[in-house]
Amino acid sequence: MENKLTKGKNSNYEIKVIFTDEEQKKSRDEMIKHFGKDIKVPWFRKGNVPAHLVEEQINPEYIEMWMYEQLVNQWLQKILIDNKDIRFVWEPYDLQKDPKNNTVTVKLDVYPEVEVKDDKRKTNKMKKIDTKANDAEVEESLNNLKKNYAEYKDTNKITKDTVSKAWLEFLNKKWEVLETWTLYIWEPEFNDPNFSKFYDENFMNKKKDEDFEIKYKEKELPPTFHKRKQEETPIKIKITIKDIKKVILPKFTEETIKKLFPDQTDVKTEAQLKKYIKNEIEKQKYEAELIKNIEEYIWKIRDNNMSITIPQTLIHQEFKSRMDSLEKRFGSKEKVEDYFRQMWDEKTKEFVEEISKAAQDSLEKFFILQKITEELKVDIDRQKWGHLEAEKKLYEKVMWK
Repeated sequence: MENKLTKGKNSNYEIKVIFTDEEQKKSRDEMIKHFGKDIKVPWFRKGNVPAHLVEEQINPEYIEMWMYEQLVNQWLQKILIDNKDIRFVWEPYDLQKDPKNNTVTVKLDVYPEVEVKDDKRKTNKMKKIDTKANDAEVEESLNNLKKNYAEYKDTNKITKDTVSKAWLEFLNKKWEVLETWTLYIWEPEFNDPNFSKFYDENFMNKKKDEDFEIKYKEKELPPTFHKRKQEETPIKIKITIKDIKKVILPKFTEETIKKLFPDQTDVKTEAQLKKYIKNEIEKQKYEAELIKNIEEYIWKIRDNNMSITIPQTLIHQEFKSRMDSLEKRFGSKEKVEDYFRQMWDEKTKEFVEEISKAAQDSLEKFFILQKITEELKVDIDRQKWGHLEAEKKLYEKVMWK
């Protein structure tokens, strides 16, 4: 048996295995002998059925498939031993058979290598991260935190401090109902400058059980009021206020803080809580800006100074990992499939392609980041690789001073 190793353009090798008639016969005989242990034929004891009778009990296509796989696997083991310097990804694919010439070809991916085009990347720098949190951000976060512990009491009129449940009916020119759903509405949802007057003009001072209509002009409506079905476009939305609750935010006294945040022993007053919130905002800002800076830095280098081809095996593995995470978020594989069924085929395809592209981008980022940190001699203990450790140390190395 011979083999020919040819390097491909996609971080892979094409492996051609050439075998003799004798090797093919030997593999076939071994397969028949293996399955003969479990084949039952009248008048013969189990394990003692003649080979030709065993072969009659097995699908010929299955025999051929098993034979080729055995021949290829035997040779792949030898290739791995003889080429220890090549970092193969052990998942052969794209098996092609040529029975006339006694050959089989398969592809085997290798871990990708970053190709360096020039040294211009060494002049690239990152802008300094500004993580300062202002008072408005702290107040907004504090209010959002209070809403998590708010009380809700029945009331009859919509005001700035209420949340209401509305029933929406989308109507066509014939006053036929095209679709319906329930929507929870309160003023903070309309902080977008484009819709700043929407809440005041349409909901303020409306009463429980009151109904009214608004024209369906999609560009003038917040996204939560956009139709979901794709067929007919409605001309109006009939809105019925089903329930109104007054939102009563708690006061963060020392007793309340101790009760709600028992783990924060250093936080006892609202002033200390604001300080803690400010630190958390600044920490989140730093990480968000760090990730953004690193990505811009890496993509600039990838597009101009380095290149890498990620093999399909690694992309498939990363794609599967992301789909598994999606299933966990949805609760099950069946729920993900139900979600896809509710989408157009084109949208489903686009969604899956986006996940695949994200998987590829993530891998490209990982290998290029690894290459850059090695080149710049960024000191990273890979045995104790912490959260964003490589990104933080790279930022310190190439930040504009």
